[in-house]
Amino acid sequence: MLVTCSSHQEVALLDVRKEITFCRKVNIPIIGVVENMTSFVCPKCKTETAIFPATTGGGPQLAKDTGVPLLGRLPLDPRVAQACDEGTNILTQEPDSAVTQVYKDIANKIKEYYEAQSQEAT
Repeated sequence: MLVTCSSHQEVALLDVRKEITFCRKVNIPIIGVVENMTSFVCPKCKTETAIFPATTGGGPQLAKDTGVPLLGRLPLDPRVAQACDEGTNILTQEPDSAVTQVYKDIANKIKEYYEAQSQEAT
């Protein structure tokens, strides 16, 4: 199971903490936390701006407090929403973008998790 934090605002963090508690109670494996909307990346100039600055540490602090790995911190990039609306792939459309790199890093961490799980099973 992948636990996703919709943003690093306190209400979202509280929801994810509850989900982590629930998953642990019913023995659902937790791969990690992905923090969404950590900053805005301007598609023109590539400047990154914190729109919702974390007041309590956001996803990294949540991961530390709960002992769940932080898989990544996704910036808010309007090209992702546009690609979703158009049914296209942001990873191939914008291969050099910051958001594409974060998605690839998260995917690699998930892959590593499952590789480790399969090695433990043998």
